[in-house]
Amino acid sequence: MIKKFNILILLTICLIAFSANAQDKILFLNGKVLEGSLIEKTDYEFTFKDKKDHQFIIDKYRIFSYIQNNKESIVYEFDTLSGNFLKVKDMQMFVYGERDAYQTFKPRATNIGGLVFGGAVGFIMQRDQSFLYIPAPLVYTAFTLLFPTKVNQKKLTDTKYLKEDEYLRGYERIARSKRTQGALKTSVIGMAAGFLIGVIVNGNKD
Repeated sequence: MIKKFNILILLTICLIAFSANAQDKILFLNGKVLEGSLIEKTDYEFTFKDKKDHQFIIDKYRIFSYIQNNKESIVYEFDTLSGNFLKVKDMQMFVYGERDAYQTFKPRATNIGGLVFGGAVGFIMQRDQSFLYIPAPLVYTAFTLLFPTKVNQKKLTDTKYLKEDEYLRGYERIARSKRTQGALKTSVIGMAAGFLIGVIVNGNKD
Protein backbone atom coordinates (compact mmCIF):
# COMPACT_ATOMS: atom_id res chain seq x y z
CA MET A 1 0.00 0.00 0.00
CA ILE A 2 2.83 2.40 0.95
CA LYS A 3 4.68 1.51 -2.23
CA LYS A 4 1.64 2.31 -4.37
CA PHE A 5 1.19 5.60 -2.49
CA ASN A 6 4.80 6.57 -3.16
CA ILE A 7 4.38 5.79 -6.85
CA LEU A 8 1.22 7.93 -6.94
CA ILE A 9 3.09 10.84 -5.33
CA LEU A 10 5.93 10.48 -7.83
CA LEU A 11 3.54 10.50 -10.78
CA THR A 12 1.79 13.57 -9.39
CA ILE A 13 5.09 15.42 -9.03
CA CYS A 14 6.09 14.49 -12.58
CA LEU A 15 2.73 15.69 -13.88
CA ILE A 16 3.08 19.01 -12.06
CA ALA A 17 6.61 19.46 -13.36
CA PHE A 18 5.51 18.69 -16.91
CA SER A 19 2.65 21.15 -16.65
CA ALA A 20 4.98 23.83 -15.34
CA ASN A 21 7.39 23.32 -18.22
CA ALA A 22 4.68 23.16 -20.87
CA GLN A 23 4.44 26.93 -21.15
CA ASP A 24 3.03 28.61 -24.21
CA LYS A 25 5.61 30.71 -26.03
CA ILE A 26 5.60 33.55 -28.49
CA LEU A 27 8.62 33.99 -30.75
CA PHE A 28 8.89 37.55 -31.98
CA LEU A 29 10.41 38.61 -35.27
CA ASN A 30 13.28 40.21 -33.34
CA GLY A 31 14.19 36.83 -31.80
CA LYS A 32 12.86 37.48 -28.30
CA VAL A 33 10.74 34.82 -26.61
CA LEU A 34 7.82 35.44 -24.26
CA GLU A 35 6.66 32.55 -22.07
CA GLY A 36 3.33 32.21 -20.31
CA SER A 37 -0.20 31.45 -21.45
CA LEU A 38 -1.83 32.23 -24.77
CA ILE A 39 -5.33 33.39 -23.87
CA GLU A 40 -6.77 34.40 -27.23
CA LYS A 41 -5.70 34.97 -30.82
CA THR A 42 -7.42 36.74 -33.67
CA ASP A 43 -6.45 37.63 -37.22
CA TYR A 44 -4.79 40.81 -35.96
CA GLU A 45 -3.60 40.35 -32.38
CA PHE A 46 -2.78 37.89 -29.62
CA THR A 47 -3.75 38.16 -25.97
CA PHE A 48 -1.01 36.68 -23.81
CA LYS A 49 -0.31 36.40 -20.08
CA ASP A 50 3.30 36.04 -18.95
CA LYS A 51 4.69 34.13 -15.96
CA LYS A 52 4.12 37.14 -13.69
CA ASP A 53 0.43 37.26 -14.69
CA HIS A 54 0.91 40.44 -16.70
CA GLN A 55 -1.47 40.46 -19.64
CA PHE A 56 -0.45 41.81 -23.05
CA ILE A 57 -2.16 42.46 -26.34
CA ILE A 58 0.41 41.83 -29.07
CA ASP A 59 0.02 42.82 -32.70
CA LYS A 60 0.24 39.80 -34.96
CA TYR A 61 2.68 41.46 -37.36
CA ARG A 62 5.34 41.46 -34.59
CA ILE A 63 5.15 37.67 -34.19
CA PHE A 64 6.90 34.96 -36.16
CA SER A 65 5.34 31.95 -34.42
CA TYR A 66 3.77 30.69 -31.23
CA ILE A 67 4.22 27.39 -29.41
CA GLN A 68 1.26 25.72 -27.71
CA ASN A 69 1.19 22.13 -26.44
CA ASN A 70 4.83 21.84 -27.60
CA LYS A 71 3.76 22.49 -31.22
CA GLU A 72 5.01 25.49 -33.16
CA SER A 73 2.56 27.35 -35.40
CA ILE A 74 4.01 29.92 -37.80
CA VAL A 75 1.97 33.09 -38.32
CA TYR A 76 4.55 34.99 -40.38
CA GLU A 77 3.66 35.35 -44.05
CA PHE A 78 5.87 36.29 -46.99
CA ASP A 79 4.44 39.61 -48.21
CA THR A 80 6.65 42.26 -49.79
CA LEU A 81 3.85 44.84 -49.61
CA SER A 82 3.85 44.67 -45.79
CA GLY A 83 7.65 44.60 -45.55
CA ASN A 84 8.08 40.84 -45.12
CA PHE A 85 10.75 40.39 -47.79
CA LEU A 86 12.13 37.05 -46.61
CA LYS A 87 10.37 33.83 -47.47
CA VAL A 88 9.00 31.82 -44.55
CA LYS A 89 11.88 29.32 -44.41
CA ASP A 90 14.52 32.05 -44.61
CA MET A 91 12.80 34.14 -41.95
CA GLN A 92 12.51 31.08 -39.73
CA MET A 93 16.27 30.57 -39.90
CA PHE A 94 16.91 34.28 -39.31
CA VAL A 95 14.63 34.44 -36.25
CA TYR A 96 16.06 31.19 -34.84
CA GLY A 97 19.52 32.73 -35.13
CA GLU A 98 18.36 35.85 -33.29
CA ARG A 99 16.72 33.75 -30.59
CA ASP A 100 19.82 31.63 -30.02
CA ALA A 101 22.04 34.72 -29.84
CA TYR A 102 19.80 36.21 -27.16
CA GLN A 103 20.00 32.99 -25.17
CA THR A 104 23.64 31.99 -25.60
CA PHE A 105 25.87 34.90 -26.65
CA LYS A 106 27.76 36.54 -23.78
CA PRO A 107 30.35 39.20 -24.75
CA ARG A 108 32.48 38.61 -21.66
CA ALA A 109 35.84 39.44 -23.24
CA THR A 110 34.47 42.67 -24.70
CA ASN A 111 32.92 43.66 -21.38
CA ILE A 112 36.08 42.94 -19.41
CA GLY A 113 38.07 44.90 -21.98
CA GLY A 114 35.61 47.79 -21.63
CA LEU A 115 36.04 47.91 -17.86
CA VAL A 116 39.85 47.82 -18.11
CA PHE A 117 40.06 50.33 -20.97
CA GLY A 118 37.50 52.66 -19.41
CA GLY A 119 39.19 52.43 -16.01
CA ALA A 120 42.58 53.35 -17.45
CA VAL A 121 41.16 56.26 -19.46
CA GLY A 122 39.15 57.53 -16.49
CA PHE A 123 42.23 57.48 -14.27
CA ILE A 124 44.32 59.34 -16.86
CA MET A 125 41.52 61.84 -17.47
CA GLN A 126 41.38 62.72 -13.77
CA ARG A 127 45.15 62.94 -13.52
CA ASP A 128 45.46 65.22 -16.54
CA GLN A 129 42.30 67.15 -15.65
CA SER A 130 41.32 66.94 -19.30
CA PHE A 131 37.90 66.14 -20.75
CA LEU A 132 39.34 65.27 -24.14
CA TYR A 133 39.09 61.62 -23.08
CA ILE A 134 35.28 61.67 -22.79
CA PRO A 135 34.68 60.15 -26.27
CA ALA A 136 36.84 57.13 -25.32
CA PRO A 137 33.85 54.76 -24.73
CA LEU A 138 32.55 55.54 -28.22
CA VAL A 139 35.99 54.87 -29.68
CA TYR A 140 36.21 51.54 -27.84
CA THR A 141 32.70 50.56 -28.97
CA ALA A 142 33.53 51.36 -32.59
CA PHE A 143 36.75 49.35 -32.27
CA THR A 144 34.80 46.23 -31.27
CA LEU A 145 32.90 46.37 -34.57
CA LEU A 146 36.09 45.40 -36.39
CA PHE A 147 35.92 41.85 -35.03
CA PRO A 148 33.48 39.16 -36.24
CA THR A 149 31.21 37.35 -33.80
CA LYS A 150 31.42 33.61 -33.22
CA VAL A 151 28.53 31.27 -32.54
CA ASN A 152 28.87 29.65 -29.12
CA GLN A 153 28.14 26.11 -30.30
CA LYS A 154 28.64 24.55 -26.86
CA LYS A 155 25.59 26.35 -25.50
CA LEU A 156 23.29 25.67 -28.44
CA THR A 157 20.60 23.05 -27.87
CA ASP A 158 20.52 22.37 -31.63
CA THR A 159 23.42 22.89 -34.04
CA LYS A 160 21.71 21.70 -37.21
CA TYR A 161 21.10 25.26 -38.44
CA LEU A 162 24.75 26.37 -38.37
CA LYS A 163 25.16 25.88 -42.11
CA GLU A 164 22.18 28.11 -42.89
CA ASP A 165 23.21 31.61 -44.03
CA GLU A 166 20.07 33.31 -42.70
CA TYR A 167 20.53 31.66 -39.30
CA LEU A 168 24.07 33.04 -39.09
CA ARG A 169 22.88 36.50 -40.17
CA GLY A 170 20.23 36.52 -37.45
CA TYR A 171 22.73 35.37 -34.84
CA GLU A 172 25.24 37.98 -36.00
CA ARG A 173 22.70 40.80 -35.76
CA ILE A 174 21.84 40.17 -32.12
CA ALA A 175 25.35 39.16 -31.06
CA ARG A 176 26.83 42.34 -32.55
CA SER A 177 24.13 44.43 -30.88
CA LYS A 178 24.77 42.83 -27.49
CA ARG A 179 28.52 43.27 -27.88
CA THR A 180 28.36 46.96 -28.81
CA GLN A 181 25.87 47.74 -26.04
CA GLY A 182 28.04 45.89 -23.54
CA ALA A 183 31.18 47.65 -24.79
CA LEU A 184 29.61 51.08 -24.39
CA LYS A 185 28.10 50.34 -20.99
CA THR A 186 31.18 48.72 -19.43
CA SER A 187 33.61 51.32 -20.78
CA VAL A 188 31.46 54.12 -19.34
CA ILE A 189 31.28 52.32 -15.97
CA GLY A 190 35.02 51.65 -16.09
CA MET A 191 35.75 55.28 -16.90
CA ALA A 192 33.63 56.48 -13.98
CA ALA A 193 35.37 54.02 -11.64
CA GLY A 194 38.81 54.96 -12.97
CA PHE A 195 38.05 58.66 -12.49
CA LEU A 196 36.93 58.03 -8.91
CA ILE A 197 40.06 55.98 -8.18
CA GLY A 198 42.10 58.83 -9.64
CA VAL A 199 40.43 61.30 -7.31
CA ILE A 200 41.27 59.11 -4.31
CA VAL A 201 44.86 58.29 -5.35
CA ASN A 202 45.85 61.70 -6.63
CA GLY A 203 44.07 63.40 -3.76
CA ASN A 204 46.18 61.47 -1.25
CA LYS A 205 49.35 62.66 -2.96
CA ASP A 206 48.58 66.33 -2.34
